[in-house]
Amino acid sequence: MTVSDAQRIFDIPEIDIPLGTALPPGWLALLSGHSGSGAPVLAKQFAHAGVGQVPVLFYTTYERTDDVTKAFSDLGWDPASVTVVNLADEYYERVLVHGLDVARAREVGLSLADVTSNPGRSRTGSSFSLTNRMLSDLAGIDSPFRLVVDSVDFFFEVLEPHDVTTVARQIRHRCQTIGGQALLTAHSIAHDRAVFGLLQDLADVVFELRAEPRHDRYDHTLYLEKVANRPSLTHIWRAVMGEGGWYVEERRPTPS
Repeated sequence: MTVSDAQRIFDIPEIDIPLGTALPPGWLALLSGHSGSGAPVLAKQFAHAGVGQVPVLFYTTYERTDDVTKAFSDLGWDPASVTVVNLADEYYERVLVHGLDVARAREVGLSLADVTSNPGRSRTGSSFSLTNRMLSDLAGIDSPFRLVVDSVDFFFEVLEPHDVTTVARQIRHRCQTIGGQALLTAHSIAHDRAVFGLLQDLADVVFELRAEPRHDRYDHTLYLEKVANRPSLTHIWRAVMGEGGWYVEERRPTPS
């Protein structure tokens, strides 16, 4: 059995085949994985799997844009086929720099040159909204799309918890409306459990990628923890990193 290009999730047959036919045309997925687990690579693999079929948007909140595009290139994927948006950089330029300007003005005052060279900065900086920036992009798309937010940890830092779940609901609704496929990643397990539980409830599919020490190396395990209303499809695989990204193998019992 095979899946169509539009049904590819990670370009991993063991995952794509059962999920490709079980999921509706538009859905939201959540991928968690602590630092060092390899979840960011899997997020990029999700983005790459949609290339050539639909517009692909990759929102990074912690990596430099050059690092994201280099990672795509290193894996043999064309970074030019993905629209990379650096929300952390935009937040710095539009909000944090504004805050530095305010602090400087309070401390030493503003010169005439400062005022004339940066007209309007104090008015526009504080009004910047991460969620509006992303949702306005989605509003401009009227056909199926693929979207990655890597990761929502940054949202938890700068937004109120209910705002994080609200934007997840908005992304999911847009996916359902026009057949989009979105993946949110979380790299930290320190978030409010109630709020993170809401994200898991909102997601149609929930994955977790773990790295666990074993002797002189790390074993990686990919957990498929939720599939909409199909609990029979949940699964656990051994995850292996290859030259072209992640692939999975059936887990074998550990010898006693």
